[in-house]
Amino acid sequence: MEELINKIMSEVGLSSEQATKTVTTVIDFVKTKLPPALSSNIESMFSGTQAEIHETSYAEKATEFAGATKDKLEDLAEIAKDKLSDAADHAEDFAKDTLGKLKGMFGGDK
Repeated sequence: MEELINKIMSEVGLSSEQATKTVTTVIDFVKTKLPPALSSNIESMFSGTQAEIHETSYAEKATEFAGATKDKLEDLAEIAKDKLSDAADHAEDFAKDTLGKLKGMFGGDK
């Protein structure tokens, strides 16, 4: 980061304080545009140090997403099961009612 501050000071003519504030503002802005797992490495990138890759945060996010998706699918499956059971009950009632009416039309018992 010091290298960038010095470059801004020499090329733009800003004071050390102004150049530092400029770099800090740019870094903060860039961090808001990236996912948290990447934004935490921005300062390391500007300072020239080796950024630590946060693979676990990606794995954790994927695990959380998979878990949430599984829960939603289980909920939907339960709703579908209930709806199908209701539909089957209605179909059975309809069939019994229709059979009763047909028997009544032909003189059979209801």
